[in-house]
Amino acid sequence: MKFFRVYIEITNICALKCSFCPTKIDKPRVMELALFEKIARELKNRTKEIALHIMGDPLLNKNLRAYLDAAAKFSHKVSLTTSGFYLKKHEKETLLHEAVGQINISLNSFNKNDKKISLAEYLRGVFELIDYKLQKDGKEFINLRLWNLDDERSENGFNEQIFAALFEKYGVRIDEKNRRVAKKVLVHFDELFSWPDINAPIAENTKCLGLNAQLGILSDGRVVPCCLDYEGRVLLGDANNEGVMDIVRRERARADALKNGTPMDELCKRCSYRLRFKEF
Repeated sequence: MKFFRVYIEITNICALKCSFCPTKIDKPRVMELALFEKIARELKNRTKEIALHIMGDPLLNKNLRAYLDAAAKFSHKVSLTTSGFYLKKHEKETLLHEAVGQINISLNSFNKNDKKISLAEYLRGVFELIDYKLQKDGKEFINLRLWNLDDERSENGFNEQIFAALFEKYGVRIDEKNRRVAKKVLVHFDELFSWPDINAPIAENTKCLGLNAQLGILSDGRVVPCCLDYEGRVLLGDANNEGVMDIVRRERARADALKNGTPMDELCKRCSYRLRFKEF
C-alpha cells in the first residue's frame, strides 16, 4: 500500500490564535528526532509526500534542518505548511532544502490574528523567500494560500490587498482564474471548512481519503486516519511502539469503511470535510 500523503506533526506549537483553527488542548510538544527518523524509515517508498503539519507550525521546530535531512536520507519529498510569521527563524537554504517539494504559506493567517506587524512587513518576509527561490531557480513550489472563500465573500477586502501587493511587487494581476505569480509560485484558493467536531450532527455518508490516500501521526507518535484528527480521537496505534505500516494493515476494516462511505468511528461520522470527496 502507498499513500499520497502522510502528515507528520513535528510540533503542535503554533503561537497564533487563528479564528479558523480549533483551540489546541494538548500540551506543547516537539516530536523527538529519533521518532521522526524511525517513521521516515518505515515510510520509505510508502508515500508520495510527507507533510510536516497537522496542528502547529513546523517552522517553530528549532531543529527543522535535521528533520529535513532525515527525510532526505530516506528519499522523501516534504511539504511545509506555515503561517508565514516565522519564515525568518530559518535560513532560506533550510526552507528550500533539497527534501522540500512545496511550501504552503497560509496568508489568511495574517487576517485572523491580532497583528503586531503591518501587512507590508508580513509580506516582506514572504516576498524575500519567493525572490530567493526565483534567483536560485528552485524546483520547489511556493503556494500562497487564501483558504477563506465563502458565500458572502467576507474576505474579499483582505484578498484584494494581497492581489495589490503582488501586482506592485511582481507586476502580475491575480484573481481566482489567474493564479500564477511566477515560475512555480501560485496563489491557491479554497473554501473555508469546519474541523471535525465530536458534538456535530452526523454528516452524509460519503467516502473519505483517510487511511487510504492519507495518514496522520501526531507529535507524540499517535497514529490517526487523517490530518484533521488533531486530538487523536480515532487512535489507531502508537508509532513509538509499533511499525507504522503494521498499524495500517491492522486497520484495513476502518480504511475500507471510510473508502466505502460508511465510517466506523463517531468523529469520522460527524466530519463534514469528507463531503468534498463526493464527486470522486
